[in-house]
Amino acid sequence: MRIINPLYDQAFKYLMDNELIAKKVLSVILEKEVISVQSKTTEQTLIDKRREIPLSRFDFKAIIRTPEKGEQNVLIEIQKSKNPDPVMRFRRYLGKNYIRTETFIDRYGQEQKLALPIITIYILGYKLPEYDTPGILVTNTVVDATTKEIIPIKNDFVELLTHPSYILQIQRLKKDRRTKLEKFLAFFDQAQRTDDSFILDIDEHSLDSDFQDIADHLNRASQDEDMIDKLLAEEDIENAFDKLEHDLENAQKREEEERRQKEEERRQKQNLATDLAKVLKTMSVPTSEIEKRTGLTSETIDKL
Repeated sequence: MRIINPLYDQAFKYLMDNELIAKKVLSVILEKEVISVQSKTTEQTLIDKRREIPLSRFDFKAIIRTPEKGEQNVLIEIQKSKNPDPVMRFRRYLGKNYIRTETFIDRYGQEQKLALPIITIYILGYKLPEYDTPGILVTNTVVDATTKEIIPIKNDFVELLTHPSYILQIQRLKKDRRTKLEKFLAFFDQAQRTDDSFILDIDEHSLDSDFQDIADHLNRASQDEDMIDKLLAEEDIENAFDKLEHDLENAQKREEEERRQKEEERRQKQNLATDLAKVLKTMSVPTSEIEKRTGLTSETIDKL
C-alpha cells in the first residue's frame, strides 16, 4: 500500500487534521486516554546560523484522562526534525508555549483562561546515539530531596513549570514491533521509501488492524494531486537548503584552508627573518639595518 510519508510536514499536518485520527495517535504515544483534541497548527519562520525556512509546529489543546487525576486539560506540543541539531529552535518554541494562556470551557460551562500543563513530543528522523530505542519517555517525577523518596503528588506549581517529554526516533525502529507505539511508528519507516521520498510503500498485511483507518487515510492522500504538489514543493525547498548548506560548508572549508596556508606562509617568513637576523647579529650588523632587511622590530631583534 502506498501512503504519503508523515515525516514530511504537509503529510503530518494532513494526518493530524483528522480529529478522530489525531485522538488515536496521541493516545498511542501518550499511553493515556485522549477524550477530545483541538488542533492549532502553527507555522512560522525561524532564523538560525545557516538557514531560514518555514517550520511547522503542531499544538493541540486536549482533555486527557488518567487514573490519578481524572480529566485534565493539557497543551500538547509536537515538533519534528529530519536533521540533527534542532535543539535551540525546539527550546525557542517551547519557551513561547510556557507563557501562553488557553481559553476553554470547564465542566460547569464557564469560560476559563489559564496556563495549561505542557506535554512535548519530538519526532526525529535521525538517531540520538545514546538511546537505542524508538521511543523515550522523560518524566517529571517529584522526589523528596532529603529522603530521596518519590512523592506521588503534583500540584499546579510542579505541573506548570515542568513537563513530560516523548522522544520518538524513526531510525531506531526494530523489525520486531510488539507495542502499539512501535506498530504506529511503522507508518514513518523510512526504509519503505519509494523513488519519491515523500511516498512510502508499506506492507498492508503487517499492519495492526487498529491502524487500518490511518493507513487508508494516508493512502487516499497519495492519490491526491494537490497533496503531491505540496509534498514536491516541500521536498524542493529542503533540497535547495541542503544544497545551500553543502555549498556553504565547502566555502567555509576552503576559507579555513586558505587561512591555514596563509598562516603557515607567515610563520615560515617569520622563521626565515628570525634566522637571518641571528646571522646578521653575529656579524655585528647594526640593529637599524637588521630591521630594514628582516622587517623585525628592534625589541624582537634584541631578544635574539
